[in-house]
Amino acid sequence: MANMKKNNTSNIIKLPTGFTGTSGQQLSRDEVRSRKKKRLKRRRAIRKAIFSFVLLLVVVIIGLALAVTVFFKIDTIKAKGSVVYPQKIILQNCGVETGDSLLLSSEEQIAETLMNSLPFVGSVTIERKLPSTLIINITDTYTAAAISNKGNFILINEDGKVLDSDANILNEGIPVVKGVETESFKESETITFKTKENGDILIELLKAVTKAGVTGLTEIDVTDTSDIFMIYNDRIKILVGSSLNLETKILRAAAAIERENEINQYEIGVLDLRTEPKVYFKAEDYKKKKPTNKSDNKLNKTQEKTTDEQ
Repeated sequence: MANMKKNNTSNIIKLPTGFTGTSGQQLSRDEVRSRKKKRLKRRRAIRKAIFSFVLLLVVVIIGLALAVTVFFKIDTIKAKGSVVYPQKIILQNCGVETGDSLLLSSEEQIAETLMNSLPFVGSVTIERKLPSTLIINITDTYTAAAISNKGNFILINEDGKVLDSDANILNEGIPVVKGVETESFKESETITFKTKENGDILIELLKAVTKAGVTGLTEIDVTDTSDIFMIYNDRIKILVGSSLNLETKILRAAAAIERENEINQYEIGVLDLRTEPKVYFKAEDYKKKKPTNKSDNKLNKTQEKTTDEQ
């Protein structure tokens, strides 16, 4: 046992100072010191870079905070684009004042505030002109239809937004709607209908009419959703039929009305959109009762003409 201990002790090799451990080479003390200095220098450089980055980040954050809270404050607010509301009214209701931060002014918040307080505001965008000018751009929305209500009218746009909940005067060119029953209506909010199917079809129809650029309607009747009709300029009854392919039907109606107006802008008649893709126009006084005599029916049938599809 004693011999084994001696043998083990004799096998321990002491490595010289400065041994690298890689190739068995021994470094001098100067080389060891040089390497240590380089390592320390690298560490100091890294620490300095990190400190510089953090300091720069702090300066940037402070700069942004100052820009938001101290600099770039609004001293001029302008409004343009609206023909319904004067600039003064828009500025009074936009929710932004001079002295507010130009950079923190939210387009969404300004739009929501204006559209809730001024019903005829359709959309809003803002421009920021540094250092201190805010420009509010307004796009108006317009009345697409009127619904009778206790002797007055509820005015709505094509999306069903209530523009006036108690209008006593109806301007020319605004169609009166028949066949819907309202549930709730409040200015700047979307109208709701007790007759939901009729109401949904009405909104779809108004969107189609607006998209097609049809103006001059005086009446819209959605009482029977399978037999919808509209009156144009108090002289042409437009038979729409069901709500199927409404957008296409109204586009055809717009083209047909334009052609009929070119021929005779005073002619009274019926425009039938129900037989797609053809559009039929028949000159007749639709306000009179239809004849019951078969020969009269036959005579009227010969007056009917087809308007070619565009």
